[in-house]
Amino acid sequence: MQTDGSVTVVDGRYELERELGRGPTGVVWRARDVVLGRNVALKIVHPSLADDIAFCSALTDQVRRLASVDAPGLAKLLDTGEEDVLFLVHGFIEGESLRQRWSMRRRPDAAAVVHTAVDLLHALERAHAAGVLHLHQSLDDVIVTPADEIVLTDLAIGPAVVASRIAAEAVALLGPDVAPEIAGGWATDERTDVWATAALVFEALTGERPNGRRSARDVRPDVPRALDRVVSKALSDDPAARYATAAAFADALESSVANDVASHPARRGVMRTWLAVPIGVGLVAAIVIGAGLWVGRFEVGGPLGIRTADEPGGEPSPAVGGLPVATITPVDAIAFDPLGDGSENSSTAAAAIDGDEGTAWRSEAYRYPDGGLGKDGVGLVLDLGAARHVTGFRLSTAHPGFTFHLAVGDDRYRLLDALGEQWTADTATRGGIEGDGRYVLVWVTTVVDAGDGNRAEIAEFRAVVAGDG
Repeated sequence: MQTDGSVTVVDGRYELERELGRGPTGVVWRARDVVLGRNVALKIVHPSLADDIAFCSALTDQVRRLASVDAPGLAKLLDTGEEDVLFLVHGFIEGESLRQRWSMRRRPDAAAVVHTAVDLLHALERAHAAGVLHLHQSLDDVIVTPADEIVLTDLAIGPAVVASRIAAEAVALLGPDVAPEIAGGWATDERTDVWATAALVFEALTGERPNGRRSARDVRPDVPRALDRVVSKALSDDPAARYATAAAFADALESSVANDVASHPARRGVMRTWLAVPIGVGLVAAIVIGAGLWVGRFEVGGPLGIRTADEPGGEPSPAVGGLPVATITPVDAIAFDPLGDGSENSSTAAAAIDGDEGTAWRSEAYRYPDGGLGKDGVGLVLDLGAARHVTGFRLSTAHPGFTFHLAVGDDRYRLLDALGEQWTADTATRGGIEGDGRYVLVWVTTVVDAGDGNRAEIAEFRAVVAGDG
């Protein structure tokens, strides 16, 4: 590296023009290749790494693989060398980083984040095909061109660091918020890039790094549930629980946005005048009845389908349309934890339907002081034994205050796609829901202090069904 007046030249051909960024692994410059007359991005590797034989050997291996990759979405490696400094030369990408783009504007919507992430994952898929990993992609590493195409930069460095450093040193160089296998000193593979991309998506949606969290909805409640579940799975601590490939993660992201649009169709803009009055009256009645259900003044039953809470309820009563209504006990209860380890105190699930208010299904204890779970939620699936028309529910707990949603359906693995309004548990909560199916899901989204930790407890659950007489 030579300095002639105000110009610094690397390897006799690269004139350094402007610093683009720096970090623990080195400094990136915009440079001019005076031999070929083009702009390039030149990274000068930090001397502490450049002087390390193990790192240089690992980097050489990565560079050989990267040199064969010339694919859309990946910065092309043009040159590498060592002349006083160890350096890598990539093609210069005109544009702005994702961090620059999104920090100067309002937080991007879910569709925009997914579109960018899918493009990034397809670029990673091409790198993986050549045996190249990234391992620590961030908003600074993704450049958006004037044509709105994305390009991933800073390949090769991460794998070389991980291969040549103990876990603590690798974390210090790549940053504290890395995949668990990097922090633990375990083997890395394509699923590590899945985690890193999910962390990027989490940050794009919320403005914060995951820092041990998996649910973006804990930070930004308007994130679609389907998208949140996909990101949460990709952020699993266990690589085996994540998507196996970048392509699989991309497909799941695209499906999550498509499902969200399909489940929220556009409303019609005009209501015909002749429908306005009866529908308005019906809405007022529904609000009154709903309020009565909420405070316990009404319950499902009686000659009009709703009766006061102190009416006798031992016998089924005719509901709207003449169908009898009955309160039934589910035949089975199953803990449901698709975003965690899958069990969530399964051994206590039956206590929610055993007829004993002194026993309860108890979720695991969570450490978050605000009642959050660190994920979108956890649930209890109640099996009614056969498909029913569900019109209401009864839920009791010794520790009220936790929030939950309900869903009814025949496929218990897809109930999360049909969640209804949010409820806050009282010691005895009565309410109306509407749905057909064999299963009812109680999906808990916040927990409360139960004396021995923050958790949710359900002492008893009953379903109110029509047509059971």
